[in-house]
Amino acid sequence: MYRNPKKDLCAPLTMEKALVAVAFVGIIISLYAIPLHYGADSICNIGETFNCDKVNQSVYSVFLGVPVAVWGLLSYFAVFFVGVKRKMVQRLLSFTRKDIYQYLLSFVVVMLLFQLYLTAMEIFVIHAYCIVCLTSQACTLLLLGIAWRLYSRA
Repeated sequence: MYRNPKKDLCAPLTMEKALVAVAFVGIIISLYAIPLHYGADSICNIGETFNCDKVNQSVYSVFLGVPVAVWGLLSYFAVFFVGVKRKMVQRLLSFTRKDIYQYLLSFVVVMLLFQLYLTAMEIFVIHAYCIVCLTSQACTLLLLGIAWRLYSRA
């Protein structure tokens, strides 16, 4: 059966565009979360259970002296940069297409594992959920699926 690559939603170019778009959303989410760490008013405080302030101002919102939201911003920017400048990064590092996607997939897995740790802290220690953080985690899950698809098709 003939598949038109222009209409294939899982074609590498389409998946790369999706990767960049989701990473951009992650950047926006992180930019929103950074001021929350420093006490800015949040629109997502619904009560004690869903309370971004309680989560973003807890001791678990800092890693190596840097707010977790800043780590998120840097991580999403790295994914965004690789998505936009993949060919340049590939040339500079002498990577094949499969190599770059393998490293990208590994990086996104590390992002997700760290977010799962933070979610465990929300559930078992803080006893509150951050809607912004959960949205960021959804972005990372999407990035994982996209990175897996790119890697498996490279």
